[in-house]
Amino acid sequence: MTVPASSANIGPGFDCLGVAIDLPFHLDVGEPQELATELDQHHPATTSFREAGGSGPLFAETHIPPGKGLGFSGAARVAGLAAASLQRSGAIRYPELLTKAGSLEGHFDNVAASIYGSITATNNHTVVRLHCPPGLSIVTWIPEHKTSTNLSRNRLPSSVSFDDAVKAVGRSSVLVAAIANGDLDAMRIACQDDLHQPTRLNDAPDSAQAITFALEHGACAAWLSGSGPTVAAFVPSELAETVSLAFPNSGHSKILEVAPYGISIS
Repeated sequence: MTVPASSANIGPGFDCLGVAIDLPFHLDVGEPQELATELDQHHPATTSFREAGGSGPLFAETHIPPGKGLGFSGAARVAGLAAASLQRSGAIRYPELLTKAGSLEGHFDNVAASIYGSITATNNHTVVRLHCPPGLSIVTWIPEHKTSTNLSRNRLPSSVSFDDAVKAVGRSSVLVAAIANGDLDAMRIACQDDLHQPTRLNDAPDSAQAITFALEHGACAAWLSGSGPTVAAFVPSELAETVSLAFPNSGHSKILEVAPYGISIS
């Protein structure tokens, strides 16, 4: 079984907009593939697999770096729950999977993207899948340090002003419409956030610089991926190398693609 990574909190889409990325998490039950390693009992794939009634050893291989804001735990939990469902009933019930994975993860945006692929807009149990505009790659900048999602979330303000809330709703609505219509200029204008990025970027000046550099070199949207510290950007494919080379030297970049599908079974 393979589940893609994800980048959530796209611009103003805090806890509701995510995109699946072609960094795979491979999970095997019982019979490992050549490069897979056995997972311990504390791994998020194992805990979700056991909680859903799965039995037997688990083996995994992944290219998703943990603690970087690329949905490692979400992809692992989706894989564990889906594997248990297949083992017990021979089928994956996607609405049930979303509910369980979102509950374990604490929010639905990452797991929805990993389950369904492409770009997803979520409101708790409701998911709408969007197609990525053609000709766009995802370029990521990944610094060496990690971020604790729980610690980062606990530092966010408990309330925002009415004006900031209205701005967020407007930007998020325009961003979704722009993605659906392939309006790259509108994507660039709407992909701004006042809810969580300012607080988080205060502690990550290199990430703030990476967002600025991406936009200056041709990205049509750039954001702090999840709780960071990774920065992700939608970039016209012909400019992907240029954006990749523009990022700060304190991290490394990857030119990736949107994963058009979520869970795949072999």
